[in-house]
Amino acid sequence: MIRGLYTASSSMLCEIIRQDMVANNLANVDTPGFKRDSGIFKELPTMVLRKVNDGQLYPPRPLVKYPKIGKLGTGVILDESYTDFAVGKFEYTDNPLDCALENNKAFFLIETPQGTRFTRDGVFNINQDGFLTNMNGDYVLAEPEPPTQSAEKVLLDADGKPKVDFGRIKINPSDRVTIDTEGRVIVNDVPQFRMVRGQASDRKAFRKDHSNHYIRAYGEVQRAEGKVKQGYVEKPNFSLVEEMVKMIEVSRAYEANSKVIQAHDSLLDRAINSVGQIRR
Repeated sequence: MIRGLYTASSSMLCEIIRQDMVANNLANVDTPGFKRDSGIFKELPTMVLRKVNDGQLYPPRPLVKYPKIGKLGTGVILDESYTDFAVGKFEYTDNPLDCALENNKAFFLIETPQGTRFTRDGVFNINQDGFLTNMNGDYVLAEPEPPTQSAEKVLLDADGKPKVDFGRIKINPSDRVTIDTEGRVIVNDVPQFRMVRGQASDRKAFRKDHSNHYIRAYGEVQRAEGKVKQGYVEKPNFSLVEEMVKMIEVSRAYEANSKVIQAHDSLLDRAINSVGQIRR
């Protein structure tokens, strides 16, 4: 009976983790460029149960005195949490500063108070100081146009140090600004900047920092190719309905495991207070 308590409790802990992941996804249903989080759960080592205290021999192997009854599962644990980097749907906004990346491996580079970060969020605007920023106030990074180091394919080396000179985009708020498919920022019909876009050979090199921001965990960040779609924004890459269904599944699985614990608790109570009671 104690084994059943351990199995059910481990399952409840995993359902709590799943619930947190699904809830975080649902909380970011309107976050541009957000990528769905999920988890991989694995079975704990199973136990082989055998008959004991039994003197009989059982066919078809008559020499086996203690035959197998079967295997007993001992629960599950979280093996790995991961981010699904599949591309979300592109939504037309008609805002000339909004951008979406067609290359599903590419990220915009932005400057935050914590350092350089990577994002698929292309909702940009010009702040009161004339800098191109996202909705969080983080600065969009770019090279001068034409790039002086276009032959350099590595943006950040394995230590995270820049190999290319890039900086903030400063624009006069009264200027006419457009962004073309090459990521060039065109001010009054004159290309002045080119947005820096990076990618890594290994997706795991990018670790989610928060929401739709990512940090380089290891390895080089290379220059990314691909078109930039002006006037579009990438939406989250999950279905609201599917996540709601998952939340219901988690709730029911948690409830089922809690009832298993209640059943074992009732059996233990009976074993202690009734079966083991000494009567005179």
